[in-house]
Amino acid sequence: MGEMTGPDDPRPPRRNPAAGFRVFEGEATIVLPDGSYIQVLNETGSRIWDLLDGSRGVKAIAAVIAEEYDIAAEAAERDVREFVEELARHRMLERP
Repeated sequence: MGEMTGPDDPRPPRRNPAAGFRVFEGEATIVLPDGSYIQVLNETGSRIWDLLDGSRGVKAIAAVIAEEYDIAAEAAERDVREFVEELARHRMLERP
């Protein structure tokens, strides 16, 4: 498996390809293959998860969230950064 990434890494974060996920009624459930961690995301978290495809950095993802949810850019960036840190701590992100 590749190196894990965090929100300050210059490379855009992306979902760990080994993590399985399913979206049901706007909420994503993410499971690591070894069963060590399960994360259920609300609608906003699910949207961020969807954007973690390795093509956008944290700031670009935050800009999308700020636009779509009509919140301040600074608040969106702070929240996205914290969320990405949490996902990285649980090995749900991987560097390309």
